[in-house]
Amino acid sequence: MAALQTVRNSKLLRVLASAFATMLIVTGCSSGEPEASDAGSTPTSIVIADNEPPQTFDPIQAGNSTVNAVVIPLYDTLIDFDANNELGSRLAESWTVSDDGLNISMTLRSGVKFHDGAEVTSADVQYTLDRVKLLGVGVAGEVVAYDSTTVTDALNFTITLSSPSAPFLSALSRIYILNSALVKANEGSDSGQAWLSSNDAGSGPYTLKSYTTNQEVAFEKFPDYYRGFDGQADSVVIKYIVESATQRDALLNGDVDMAYDVATTDLPSFESNAEFSVAKKDTLVQLYIFFNTQKGETVDPKVREAIRLAYDYQSHVDSILAGNGAIAEGPLPSVMNCHASIAPGKQDLEKAKQLLAEAGKSNLKITMSYLSVIEEMDRAGTLLQSALREIGVELTLQTVTFPEYMEQVSTVETTPDLGMIYAFPSYPDPHSVLAINFDSQYIGGGYNYASYSNPEVDSLVREAATSTDQAARCALYEQAQEIIEGDFVSVNISNPKFVVVTRAGITGDIYRPAHHNTLDIYNIKQTN
Repeated sequence: MAALQTVRNSKLLRVLASAFATMLIVTGCSSGEPEASDAGSTPTSIVIADNEPPQTFDPIQAGNSTVNAVVIPLYDTLIDFDANNELGSRLAESWTVSDDGLNISMTLRSGVKFHDGAEVTSADVQYTLDRVKLLGVGVAGEVVAYDSTTVTDALNFTITLSSPSAPFLSALSRIYILNSALVKANEGSDSGQAWLSSNDAGSGPYTLKSYTTNQEVAFEKFPDYYRGFDGQADSVVIKYIVESATQRDALLNGDVDMAYDVATTDLPSFESNAEFSVAKKDTLVQLYIFFNTQKGETVDPKVREAIRLAYDYQSHVDSILAGNGAIAEGPLPSVMNCHASIAPGKQDLEKAKQLLAEAGKSNLKITMSYLSVIEEMDRAGTLLQSALREIGVELTLQTVTFPEYMEQVSTVETTPDLGMIYAFPSYPDPHSVLAINFDSQYIGGGYNYASYSNPEVDSLVREAATSTDQAARCALYEQAQEIIEGDFVSVNISNPKFVVVTRAGITGDIYRPAHHNTLDIYNIKQTN
């Protein structure tokens, strides 16, 4: 299946990233300074601190939060979720689904323009979806049921699916529509992947002004944006600042206006400072440690259960998150529809020791890969290492980048014993977790980080994906959760809140749960 090549394209991403490292995109000045849009007006700018630059600006990779963060200002989707997780129209003005679930007829808004002035048409939708299917990478894993698009006229088209897919409409929230004529003119031999890695072919509220590799990206307001503007900044700059302490200092010094990687220990000082506000939002995000269920010491379920019981979940929420989150309750985030009634994790060192003894494991040595650049993971890795030491297990911590981790899990043989990673659902539907992370078809070519294979789970989540009865879907997903939990596939650690610190005078619904770890730049408003 083409969509299962999602991660096998990591070598290409590394090539593109290497090319990025020597490239400076310049469509205006490289400093990111705003330019006055109207004679006599004072240009406005908002500067945001983030901790990780994007691999590419190609929206086909928008399943990755770092890519999605820079794609959101540049592109638009047919439909999308709002701050309340309600699915609504964007480029598509209306749509209907056939009784058999195989055809989705849509009508586009008229007069919507791409950044080069061309109008958005049905042909652009057809090209975008066909390209996703052809390449079979990134967001292709979210729309595997896509078959074809039939264009009726400039504003009307029908999407045909190979089989009914209940999550398909939700998944369209990650399919950003491309300017087909512009991409075709720059397709090269890779369907435009190299060109789109550093160029803009969108119709979103902002255009790509400049990118200084690993330092900052600057966006400039697109005056013909179809939804108009009301208080948004003329330009937005994202600065990539790895250290949370440096983000804190940049806020205090006035170098940035917003940051969402400030250390939890620094949040109280901002909360008590009238010059700043701290917003905390519930998310669909969950932090896991996935076991390699097919190779090494963690093949044994008793070893997996023992490691789960060793972790100090309450200390994680109280100390690492400073109360800004909750202990995870099973493999599906608790705020998601169809969540089964599963108790939160709890430490039990004595039972953990007993399980290891029953498994005949002593002086166990295992390795865990994790993204130490992220504060929660960094501190959780140390907490786990200390807890495992108490039950006689030696844990070696291996820091990796996300692309490096994806390369590791691309085969069972190279998947680490343990891998700490967030699962970022691409949309608020159980399919985006229970299928994407636990269906065996995504082993070695997707996000099944545990190399987990259980035919019963596969059958349940695949049946749920084709059902149009929501109650029936939930029943199937709840069964799947119980089985996954009983197989000890992962350590289900936490559901952290999204926390962003902003200077006074910045408002708006800046966070949408369906777009994890990103800011909705269009909804950021300035009041002073």
